[in-house]
Amino acid sequence: MTTGYLNLFPGGVAPDGSGTGNNTAALSYEVSTGVQTTNTPKVTRHKLLFDPTTDEHWMFQFKMPGDYASGGTLRGQIGVNAVSPGNVIMKAGISESIGNRTDDVFLAADLSSAIAMPATANQGTEFTIPLTMTNIAANDEVVIFIGRDANNASDTVNSNDVELTSLNFEYTTT
Repeated sequence: MTTGYLNLFPGGVAPDGSGTGNNTAALSYEVSTGVQTTNTPKVTRHKLLFDPTTDEHWMFQFKMPGDYASGGTLRGQIGVNAVSPGNVIMKAGISESIGNRTDDVFLAADLSSAIAMPATANQGTEFTIPLTMTNIAANDEVVIFIGRDANNASDTVNSNDVELTSLNFEYTTT
């Protein structure tokens, strides 16, 4: 057994905005301000912006790999574009999605530990969220959400959006 990885972001879809808590994170398209070298494009990247006062989310749909055996942890990187001391709480969940079912629900809203933001603007900080994986098996269709739990008492960065720049799903293989 080894560890398998799926890169989730960039990618995914925004929640549709209906229902309680279906606020969507903003997708930002950032173009480098650096001077490009001859015959190369400017560096461009996507990032998701999560509000400091409203819980916002983003979703990813995929087929669980055929070599999936157990586990399920999200590993990501966040930062802020200004000095914002304090902690951030991220949340996530997984839903088994079979065929054309319309009654899917997330198994849980799993929380990260408090993520201490660095004292330097635009510096990334890694985080992990172990997911509740009840009845998830190889080749299942799943939906994962990632979000910021902005109204959590331990989320104390209240003046800036949190920027998600990468997200991976880790699991144990067969």
